[in-house]
Amino acid sequence: MAAATRGGTHVSPHVSPHVSTVLVSHDGARWQPQVLDALAAQTRLPDALVAVDTASNDDSVRLLTDALGADAVLSAPRDTGFGAAVARGIDALDAAASADSLAPESAWVWLLHDDCAPAPDALETLLRAVEDRPDIGVVGPKVREWPSLRRLLEVGVTITGTGRRETGLEPGEPDQGQHDSTSDVLAVGTAGLLVRRSAWDAVGGFDPRLPLYGDDLDLGWRVNRAGMRVRVVPDALVFHAEAAARRLRTPGAVSHSPRRERRRAALFVLLANCRGLALPWQYVRLLVGSVLRALGLLLLKAPVDAWDELAAAASTLGRPWRLVAARYRRRRTARVGP
Repeated sequence: MAAATRGGTHVSPHVSPHVSTVLVSHDGARWQPQVLDALAAQTRLPDALVAVDTASNDDSVRLLTDALGADAVLSAPRDTGFGAAVARGIDALDAAASADSLAPESAWVWLLHDDCAPAPDALETLLRAVEDRPDIGVVGPKVREWPSLRRLLEVGVTITGTGRRETGLEPGEPDQGQHDSTSDVLAVGTAGLLVRRSAWDAVGGFDPRLPLYGDDLDLGWRVNRAGMRVRVVPDALVFHAEAAARRLRTPGAVSHSPRRERRRAALFVLLANCRGLALPWQYVRLLVGSVLRALGLLLLKAPVDAWDELAAAASTLGRPWRLVAARYRRRRTARVGP
């Protein structure tokens, strides 16, 4: 695995944090040169770094190998989800790490996409925010659109009772510092997410049933329920191209349209994590809501979107045993209510 030299950062005098970075790559050659340059320019470099490429069809592997070395680049099948790729990278880093670097109180994992470029002080700023804060399990940066560089994409995220992803931002809202308060949130996006290794282990990482969409909301929800804080740190900045969401590339981890997969993930996240007493009501609400949404889309002459809505509902609501299993796994790690 690639190792990096520490730069200046403000860390606890008692325990120096050990940061392992996992960069997930999938047909991202058009962004990777800038991403790799941004990673190399960090004022606090990660202690270990691995890239996991999911059978890219472009020059991604060559670019990664030239920058990081062949030992730091892993290959995975094209249908590997983001969470599975991250887990593969963490396993490889564990195999190469010393016992000291795996101390749970000092170990962190920094997640990067191949289309997100962190500002030079992003990692340093995130680490400063968790200094002497053992109650924090996850922190994330403010995210701006790439290539515009000024439009806000995320300053923490949540989910509504109907399954809509909510950022609290207006479309195209420029960053003028209006959301620059560090605060607790339900979740932060995976582009630039920094997770305490003990928190990752406690909740079992990403849910494999969420290979591409909704994994960030689900992870944040579970970390919160495990009694740890999830915080957004707007002073840390990442620029994100959102290549999959903008259909600038074709994801290999999902087989249906992004709209269907996003909706399926949203329904799953809500039903897997909501309070037990609210589950029957939430189930009926989402079922009826999905039918009404599909009818509305048909009236708008969008039959493909209507079909995606119904298919997403059927694949989630029509398989209650999967929801029961997911809720059981979450109860095992929960310390507080939803």
